[in-house]
Amino acid sequence: MDKLARYSDDFINEVKENVDIVDLVSDYLELEKTGNRYKGLCPFHSEKTPSFFVNPDNNFYHCFGCGAGGDTINFVMEIENLTFVESLKMLAERTGMELPDMSNQQRQQYKVREQLFSLNNLAARFYNYLLTETEMGKAAYNYLEERGFNEADIEEFNLGFAADEWQLLLNFLQKKGFSIDLIKKAGLISEGKNNSHYDKFRNRVIFPIFNNRGEVIAFGGRILESEDKYGPKYLNSPETPIFSKKKNLYGLHLAKDSIREQNSCIIMEGYTDVIQAHKNGFKNSIASLGTAFTEEQAKLIKRYAENAYIAYDADTAGNKATLRGLDILSRTGINVKVIQLQEGSDPDQLLKDEGEEAFNNLIEDAVNLIDFKINMIIKNKNLSEPGVRKKVLRSIVELLSEVEDNLEREIYIERAAAKTKFKADVLAEEVEKEFRQIKSRNYQRNREKQNKQSEKEFDLYSQLSYYQKVEEEILAHYISNPALREELAARLSKNDFNGRTAQLAGHLFKGSVISNSVQLDKVKDNLGDELLSYWSEILVKQDNFLSRDHILELADYLSSKRISRNKKKLCSLLSRKELSLDKLNRILLTFYSLNYNIERRD
Repeated sequence: MDKLARYSDDFINEVKENVDIVDLVSDYLELEKTGNRYKGLCPFHSEKTPSFFVNPDNNFYHCFGCGAGGDTINFVMEIENLTFVESLKMLAERTGMELPDMSNQQRQQYKVREQLFSLNNLAARFYNYLLTETEMGKAAYNYLEERGFNEADIEEFNLGFAADEWQLLLNFLQKKGFSIDLIKKAGLISEGKNNSHYDKFRNRVIFPIFNNRGEVIAFGGRILESEDKYGPKYLNSPETPIFSKKKNLYGLHLAKDSIREQNSCIIMEGYTDVIQAHKNGFKNSIASLGTAFTEEQAKLIKRYAENAYIAYDADTAGNKATLRGLDILSRTGINVKVIQLQEGSDPDQLLKDEGEEAFNNLIEDAVNLIDFKINMIIKNKNLSEPGVRKKVLRSIVELLSEVEDNLEREIYIERAAAKTKFKADVLAEEVEKEFRQIKSRNYQRNREKQNKQSEKEFDLYSQLSYYQKVEEEILAHYISNPALREELAARLSKNDFNGRTAQLAGHLFKGSVISNSVQLDKVKDNLGDELLSYWSEILVKQDNFLSRDHILELADYLSSKRISRNKKKLCSLLSRKELSLDKLNRILLTFYSLNYNIERRD
């Protein structure tokens, strides 16, 4: 469905105008004022130096690092993983605006995503009903009771049960009007032989997965009987239009307020770990839907807190995939600490057996990521063996050489020396040697980058960069100031621009845009990713203090430069001796026309 079909252009523009982009973006990241703009660390990619800018004068943002950019609706779409219409609804609610009524025809054109939300919500209720209200759900209910969960826990997390039936959910959803195609798209059924279909989840306790807004987006299921008959112990929904495992966290919809208040979260492995943690008062607990953390999940956490405690069992916490995930969390700017559980223990069992106090003690004793990695390096190693000892030393040296702060590096060297019985001065010497080599390599890489950049700048005349600034400024005002378009179009055409500005001008210098009969959102739909990013870039850089007369002067300047260039080309042609009379006549007429135009502008 066309994203603009459901609401009028006037309503969409009114929503955009009523939302202060600085207030909106500040809900997700810290912004610092710089001139008439604001800057911060980009929420869409990892960076240490801010390259994300917001221009409050025209409500646009742009990241000069990854190229992300757009208006308030684009920002919500990207950061919340919503559709255009869902973002528009969210912003309208933010400003207290009422959504206009939709016709029956428009209601029939709801996007698949909205239907999937409705379908998943109904499926979750159906599973919950089977668990709590039917005889067939008693075994699953007893299983949950044995795990220490009561009626309140089941209600809070909306737990359910998928019966040992082949088409129970399928038949129910079809009776409610959902098509097989949509149910399959939701990942709730599988395809069998002869185009038959059957329920994906059977004889399993069901754990609905919610997004951070509290909408059901997927399901996880744990078997009650042998794995041979029903497949793996845990079965999860596949990727769907509304569910991506790498972009979501189990329990976040319930935990986010507590995470914000405490500025920390506790990350666990399983669904029952999280439920048990919430039951015992650790309301900031979530699960990662897989042990290897993704960049998207890290950024999601960073929106709510700066600290994360990892509560995985010992084997999982030490594997390579998990450690890579913890590095992603750390690079995102999150302070990572690891809760060290005993072999064979998990948060669910620990909390059930020993309670809140025991788990609190483990949180207080949690070690930071570097200490944890040192422990993993020396774990189960026979340090009396010279070969093993040397290998462990090399691993520790490589690890500590990545610590940039001198004091912090010194502290870890002392700790590592004490744990391994290495001589601290020898370890320090090796770490410093490796650190200097890394620094030298990084310096060399940076120099090469700078040299390449210098070569590029050297190849471009300084006037050319000034021309580009003029071109971008004119296009930015052309986009954001409809009243100027006719006057600018009378002075300029796409031929007055170069490179990307010429490509963008080709989409903008059209009668329908000039007359405002076509909305700019529709123009943007026809742009590729590169031009769309360039669009937000020039708007963020736009100087909104330039007067109308100044902009028109810049347009005349740009046009005169094109005329001058064309005159030079004609003079070059006229200098040739072998020209037909007809061609000579055309050149002279063109030259006269250009001369008249440039004199008129002067």
